[in-house]
Amino acid sequence: MSTSSTSSLSSEISMENFLTLFVTQLQNQNPLDPTDNSEFMSQLAQFSSLEQEQQQTEYLSDMSSIGSASLQLDQISLASTFIGKTIKYSDSSSGSSDGSSSSNTLSGVVEGVKLEEDGTVSFIIGGESVSISNFIEVDNTTTTTTSSSASSNILSKLFGKK
Repeated sequence: MSTSSTSSLSSEISMENFLTLFVTQLQNQNPLDPTDNSEFMSQLAQFSSLEQEQQQTEYLSDMSSIGSASLQLDQISLASTFIGKTIKYSDSSSGSSDGSSSSNTLSGVVEGVKLEEDGTVSFIIGGESVSISNFIEVDNTTTTTTSSSASSNILSKLFGKK
């Protein structure tokens, strides 16, 4: 039996199948030259070890998936705090004639947040998806202007000035 077929069989055989083969091997051994008990114990130990390794691999895979989902939720939560705010972001594009990439700094109001098919999180700005990795900073100029005009309106109402 080749190595590749042995490895594919080992991933498909359950403990129940192994024990069935193990008992069959015991029943069909040569009574005049029986197999050594230590060989049987060695086979059982090897299979138990293989089964434990497979369970650990499945467990680690599950833990990795949970960690990835947790990271996505954290990114979505963080990104959603920017909804309604104007941000600056880079627009990486490879449009130059020599083939090198260039980066422009743009700004826009975050309309929403989107989880892309590849698992990355994006801002929705002007109906377009902008990767969260392109985020540079929150543009404070619009917030300052809005808050200063709001402050002026409140002060004029308080003091009766127009």
